[in-house]
Amino acid sequence: MTNHWLRDQISRVEDLLRQETQELALRLLPSLDPEVVRQTQQRTGLSFLGPVLFELLAAERAHIESRRQHLESLPEFGRSVSESQRLAQTELRRIREHQAALVPLIRECHGHPRFAHLLKLGYGTGRYATPFWRLSFYADRKAATELCQRTGKKNFAALLRDYEAAIDSYETLNGRLDDLRSGPPPPRLEWEQRGRQLEELAASQLLTLQTRLQLALLKGGPIWTNLEKSTLEAELARLVQSTGLLRDQLEELRSQRGGS
Repeated sequence: MTNHWLRDQISRVEDLLRQETQELALRLLPSLDPEVVRQTQQRTGLSFLGPVLFELLAAERAHIESRRQHLESLPEFGRSVSESQRLAQTELRRIREHQAALVPLIRECHGHPRFAHLLKLGYGTGRYATPFWRLSFYADRKAATELCQRTGKKNFAALLRDYEAAIDSYETLNGRLDDLRSGPPPPRLEWEQRGRQLEELAASQLLTLQTRLQLALLKGGPIWTNLEKSTLEAELARLVQSTGLLRDQLEELRSQRGGS
């Protein structure tokens, strides 16, 4: 037998085993009825199906219900979803308009090749210490005059004050934009979403447990010993047996590949 043939056979049996264990998990745990869960835990020995399971499920439901009650208490809850979204869009538009008004001053400053240098030296403040007999003093003064002419400011100190205020406002508005984009949805919308989550909670929890059960079946170990010792309905017993045969077949193929 070639390695290529073995790989194909292993892949085929693995696919079959995934299908069989999925079917077995669904048959073992068809619902979250307490008696069904208790029986499945006895048959498999899996600890996550123990009595604490229902405490966890109840806690998750209580958390969602508590969040919905909190949302109902918010002043914004009285707004419809469409009204909340309209207000958010209006605020977004207002923020962009304010930012657009700040851009010309910032752009003029950043566009001058010597502006960053003047900022670093503290030109227009008490930090500026370049003596008048240096050529750079006059180059700085010329640059400051050009910037004042471009922006219509009376002097560089006034320009610097307005520039710093524009930068601060622009960054503050950017922070508010981030809040609007990444913040929680409107209270009414989240309340509706949480309501749907409650409606789908049981199905979601059941699917999660069935998936964990399938993974335990694929992993092997004591779960199979417990199942083989259990008293099962005839059809379920046949499914356990056929799945066990696939596991044995897969183990044999893997051992052949390891020894080739």
